[in-house]
Formats: sequence, C-alpha cells, structure tokens
Amino acid sequence: MTPSERNDIARQLERLADEVKDLKMGLSAHKPVYTNAELMKLLDTSTATIKKWRDAGLLGYSQVGDTYFYSKEDVEAFLLGIHHKATAITIKPRGRG
Repeated sequence: MTPSERNDIARQLERLADEVKDLKMGLSAHKPVYTNAELMKLLDTSTATIKKWRDAGLLGYSQVGDTYFYSKEDVEAFLLGIHHKATAITIKPRGRG
C-alpha cells in the first residue's frame, strides 16, 4: 500500500468517525429541528438556561403541548445574536535593519 493510499484511508476513517459521533449524539448537522434535550446537549447547558433564553426572547421556538422545538435557523440566529467578535490586534514584528 502506498503512502497516498494510506492517507486516503485515514481521511475516510476520520470522516466516518465524525459522522458516527454526530449520529451517536443525535445531532446531525442537517437536522432541521431540535428538541429541548437535544439543544441542551448541543449547547452543553441546562433546561433552565434554555428557558431563560426563550423567556427573554433570545431564542425562537415552537411549542406543541409541553414540548419545545427549535429550528436550526432559530439556533443559528440565537448564536449569531450572542456572538462577540474577536478584538485582539495582530502586531507584526518590525524587520531588522
């Protein structure tokens, strides 16, 4: 087996591992709607925190009975709404001379 073939196999295995990880968590990147439990896992937070975000109008949702659903678009809009841009300045070293 050539080094190029080994690299191809390694890349394929990495992709498969990522897909398995997504499936295992039940949070595929193509999933259009998340439940409260799935959103808790995705954002590593509690039900109480998600409720605070809903109540504050920060996170859009749909409700059917006692079950809350969050669209992928609502989650993305929420994350963009709370995003803070990096403020660090890159300083280029002066040339010698």
